[in-house]
Amino acid sequence: MLTFDLKTKKMVQIQNYLKISVVTSVYNGEQYFDKVVPSILNQTYSNFEWVIVDDGSTDATPNLLAELAKKDARVKILSPGRLGRVKAFNYGIEKAQGEYIANQDFDDISYPERLQLQVDFLDAHPKVALVGCNYIVNDENRNERYIRIPPTEHEQITRKMAKCVPFANTLVTYRKKVWGQTTGYLEMDGIEDLHLWIQFAKQGWHFGCINEVLGEHWVHSQSFWHKSFKYSHRQRKLASIQWQAIRELNLPLWMGIYPLGRYIYCYSPKGLKSFIRRAVVGSKEQDLKMNT
Repeated sequence: MLTFDLKTKKMVQIQNYLKISVVTSVYNGEQYFDKVVPSILNQTYSNFEWVIVDDGSTDATPNLLAELAKKDARVKILSPGRLGRVKAFNYGIEKAQGEYIANQDFDDISYPERLQLQVDFLDAHPKVALVGCNYIVNDENRNERYIRIPPTEHEQITRKMAKCVPFANTLVTYRKKVWGQTTGYLEMDGIEDLHLWIQFAKQGWHFGCINEVLGEHWVHSQSFWHKSFKYSHRQRKLASIQWQAIRELNLPLWMGIYPLGRYIYCYSPKGLKSFIRRAVVGSKEQDLKMNT
């Protein structure tokens, strides 16, 4: 980063400036090291730190993280004890030094150019608080694998909030200063990402999306999310946040049909859900073969 030196009257380089912090929380994640670690450390963009919050792991994760930090100085390990996923993630963001925050779940992966492209996008669009991307969904519950393609324009993205969660939280990058102007992530039964983004929009910030596949997100049948909450409960909670988006972002009231539709969607057969997402909600998806 360049700054103006009043003594020399010249622009000088700040050596320790960090453009971006990748932030991750992990609890008992030893089985995912071989997947997530190279996806971050092999990024084409190198001016970052990787803040990993060990959320009280009881398996080999702490030892593996310690070894990882010894091998790469960009890795910063925080061990505050068992906080829970949301509090641990907020803790990591608070400690992060970067201008931008790149979310990264420990069981997902980012493609090599993710950070470079998202940093370039935010640098070029000062009114944009958060940028997402296209991504691959690997849904083990429904045996589905497909590319999800979010809208790219701000107005379309905000209207999408009345229909669904527009981005994968694990693959968004945003300005830390904007996060600092909000309540941060709240305990929202897994819908804390959409709640936070509504706060961004209420402050007048815009959203963007890179029309390229920059990572993969897994929906595990044994994930914390699926073990902790019944499916119908999750759909009702998402519907309530969709209503919040409609009210607080001044979206058309007729869009209330989408949160109401959640009560039908949750009881629909698995084979029908894909049709509803694409034909009714307007989700742009491209089917792929499941990995074996």
